[in-house]
Amino acid sequence: MEPMLTTIGLTKNFGGLTAVNNVNFSIYPGDAQSIIGPNGAGKSTFFKLISGEIKPSRGKIMFNGKDITKLPQTKVSHRGIAVAYQITNIFPLLTVFENVRVAAQSRKTTFNFWSKAESHSEISDQALHILEEIGLIQFRHDIAANLSHGDQKRLEIGIALATKPELLLLDEPTAGLSPTETRQTIELIKNISEHLTIILVEHKMTVVMEVSDKITVLHYGSLLAQGSPEDIRNNEEVRRVYLGGVKM
Repeated sequence: MEPMLTTIGLTKNFGGLTAVNNVNFSIYPGDAQSIIGPNGAGKSTFFKLISGEIKPSRGKIMFNGKDITKLPQTKVSHRGIAVAYQITNIFPLLTVFENVRVAAQSRKTTFNFWSKAESHSEISDQALHILEEIGLIQFRHDIAANLSHGDQKRLEIGIALATKPELLLLDEPTAGLSPTETRQTIELIKNISEHLTIILVEHKMTVVMEVSDKITVLHYGSLLAQGSPEDIRNNEEVRRVYLGGVKM
């Protein structure tokens, strides 16, 4: 099996700072892989490089066998890579249903904006199905701004799912969530990973260890370690630089 996404010597410099340094990374279809590391390790920069938000200084990004290194973020998205950000990017004055429906509409190459939204039953059905999947169907008529923080984060994931991605990038999906909300999000990620490839940037190790098939550890922008959760849990170098020697 060929990897879905591969980075080759991926490097990003900001002036004299090398935020990502010669990183070789790959993820295979159906896998859920987490990227972890201390603050300043380059996780967010690496994430932005994959999504096309910023361009690398050197190296390549291959997605489904095609070079997407220089593509703008909109074209990367249309190739099948979606992002759910740490800071939610919802439409606060639209309803929950409308947020997901608009995202679904964005993938229709022939869509008549002068026609009534209600007439597009396929799009509406897709939006309702996603709301069921993310556990927000009961809030479909509510204004998105009135959702709790945890539910807004789930809505952000739903918006990403509505674009029908092959690869979903999750940027700290449990940041700021209560223990109950975190557990709900873990279960949601596990359910999504049954039919979608996921790259996750996350600080909570309990989340990382439970949802990941593989973990990549970055340190000062460089690749420190890669392996299964068990490999990373037992890696003394990872414990030293990331957790001060404490066993995970």
